Amino acid sequence: MAELERDLRALAGHVDLPAERDLWPGVRAGVALRPRRSWARPLAVALVAAAVAVGIAFAVPPARSAILRFLGLEGVSIVRVEKLPPAAGNPPVVGIRTTLGRATQTLGFRPLLPESKVPYRLYLDPSQQALLLLYGDPLRLRLEETRLRVFEKMLTFNQVVDRVSVNGDPGIWLHGPHVVDDFFSQPRLAGSALIWRHGEITLRLEGRFTKEQALEIARSAHVR
Repeated sequence: MAELERDLRALAGHVDLPAERDLWPGVRAGVALRPRRSWARPLAVALVAAAVAVGIAFAVPPARSAILRFLGLEGVSIVRVEKLPPAAGNPPVVGIRTTLGRATQTLGFRPLLPESKVPYRLYLDPSQQALLLLYGDPLRLRLEETRLRVFEKMLTFNQVVDRVSVNGDPGIWLHGPHVVDDFFSQPRLAGSALIWRHGEITLRLEGRFTKEQALEIARSAHVR
């Protein structure tokens, strides 16, 4: 709740609220007609707070990062900006070349691999907490998988974020160029991307494809 409270306080300057009305006479009359219950007031306050949080988050662009966390896609922060900051389009990968077997043993989980696609390079990040799979030469597709929940994206206010489902798992589709801060380079300029959660693993799929093509690839991914 502390994080949500900070987000709501930060949004206060962006929201125009109607003039306050004195609600006490009506509340007092209602209270007088009902027996007192110790849980009633805290429950009412909690419900009102939740409704306000959701309403503000959908109405105000800067709150969309908060609503993505609030709705359950943990570990994915969306930062809205007027203009994307300068970022390299294809910086060198910082990581440790590895094999699928060694990566599975190091990470403690078995990565999901798209059907009929064989990665030509695999990397562990320097902390050995995330796996990067690169497909094609020249590069056509990149897939990141990790148990950590620290993906951060920077988008402009007019870019669209769609909620999607990958075989029943929650995900989001980011339309168009954005800046991503991941495990394998400095913040970089990336194209459209699909991010989803599968159990305890967060996956990020990026390449030159449409949302439908990305979902088809993601839904074919399985443990080999």
